[in-house]
Amino acid sequence: MRNIAGIFTVLWILFSCPLAGAHTGPHKIGILMWHEAPHDEKALQGFIEGIQLSGISCKIDLKRAYGDEAKTREFIRRWKEEKVDLIFTVGTKGTLWAMEEITDIPIVFSAVTDPVATGIAKSWQSSGRNITGSSNWIEFKNKLKIFKEAIPHLKTLGVIFRSSNPVPLAETRCARDCAADMGVTLKEASIDSAEQIESAVKQLLDQGVDALWVPIEDQVYKNMSRVGKVTRPARLPVVSSTVEGVEDPQEGGPVGMVSVTVDYASLGRLCVPAAIEILTKGKNPQEIPIVTSDRYYITINVNAADAIGYRLPPIFLAKADMVLRGFAGQKIVVSGTGDSQALLREAANTLEGKLGGGEIDIPESIGSGGGVRAAAAGEIDLGRVARQLTESEEKLGLNFKPFAKCPVVFVVHPSVTRVDNLTSAEIVGIYSGKITDWSQLGGETGKIYAVGREPGDSSLIVLNKQLAGFKDIVNPTAKIIYNTPEAVKTIMKHRRTIGYVPMSMAVGTDMRILKVDGIYPSAENVSNGTYQFVVPFALVYREDISGFAKRFVDFLDSDEGKRIVRSYGVVPE
Repeated sequence: MRNIAGIFTVLWILFSCPLAGAHTGPHKIGILMWHEAPHDEKALQGFIEGIQLSGISCKIDLKRAYGDEAKTREFIRRWKEEKVDLIFTVGTKGTLWAMEEITDIPIVFSAVTDPVATGIAKSWQSSGRNITGSSNWIEFKNKLKIFKEAIPHLKTLGVIFRSSNPVPLAETRCARDCAADMGVTLKEASIDSAEQIESAVKQLLDQGVDALWVPIEDQVYKNMSRVGKVTRPARLPVVSSTVEGVEDPQEGGPVGMVSVTVDYASLGRLCVPAAIEILTKGKNPQEIPIVTSDRYYITINVNAADAIGYRLPPIFLAKADMVLRGFAGQKIVVSGTGDSQALLREAANTLEGKLGGGEIDIPESIGSGGGVRAAAAGEIDLGRVARQLTESEEKLGLNFKPFAKCPVVFVVHPSVTRVDNLTSAEIVGIYSGKITDWSQLGGETGKIYAVGREPGDSSLIVLNKQLAGFKDIVNPTAKIIYNTPEAVKTIMKHRRTIGYVPMSMAVGTDMRILKVDGIYPSAENVSNGTYQFVVPFALVYREDISGFAKRFVDFLDSDEGKRIVRSYGVVPE
């Protein structure tokens, strides 16, 4: 999950491709990710890659709302005011909200299961309005054919879904129309909440189903362990319309055995021709038919089959596009502060290599607060933080797992020479504008350029608390940077610059690390308390973790994990 700032992201990407058509200046495209889902991320990636390859000059504004409708509408209204040239949406709800807010800007969507049934379009040939796109729809007869290959004795299929969710409802309606023609009886159970899942599955078992089908229903996917409490003892195979349905839940063991889904990256790329026609030829979206992918993927979780003692037909196993074993095919997202970003990426790469499978995604910084909020909302598996939780954050019920102590260090551009130590008073003098030239500190003559951080930044919190006089600076002169990786880039780019960053982001760069009041921020000085400007590195999560997420947390506590932590100048807990 993963390219964010705070609870949402504004990412501007300027592609310097030759300009196409008569449009002057880059085309402005607003991209909405209303919530986080692995397949939606692939659709996003496919669209952006396709735009990059198209040869048109585009300025892309990517915004993430993490399921927050108010934020989603705020983004859309801002695009309306800015008069962007195109809006790209991923997923059904975000697309519906965009349609409600905007009627005069072209909208292109991806990963909408049934745009007609959900009211997005009047027909597959013409939406009848300012919208077109690509759908992840697969005719149920094609899914059922594959389910029957996996479960040859399948005669009665149970399905569980929320009747208030238009996506699985559309799938189920399609199943009603074709199941009987294929010799299968469909038994349905609807739920209103996750608490009803177990009773609904038991109800289907009482009706003698041979397998359970989970359509595109996120409420069930997030609670597959509840499904497994009933299906595993009953040795009931579970099949799914998305890969999420066959990934091992964090507790209780594997549940989903087979999934049939589209290639979401190609689904995103299918939107690019429509976007090009709209941007370069001024074509009306309602004149462009909605497209579907003709390629779908079969994923098998062998662990789930083993858990119920079911032997999948060898021929069926051979035709699978992906076979999950152990952690292979699973993915966790660890998002939040940029302070521990590089360190955790190396740890993730190392663990992935050891396991021979599984993906640990360490996205760009969204700040500690963003990591906390995303973890509390269940949008990510683990949140990265570089500070203690605030009083309001503690009420979210998150677990706080420290894994290291990181010194906050003052660094300078390599062009700054003959200055190896600063006193606390000199630092305050620089950031208050009273000391303006390096010659005043014994360095070569040259103006001092200071880089600072926004209120709430982890490093700034520590300095305000521990460095005498720092929080009392009335008119700071520093240029404010809003995330740690960008702060490092800024300091490295501009001569005679000074800034403060976590040691983890300074190690391995050409920045020169300074002593403060004669004390170097070494691991030894951090451990014995001599160097006091220190932030905690921690992970936050909603419940007691298990599975792949727990494996990653445990790896950080291992000898090999601690070795990686130390290599970044950070002290393991």
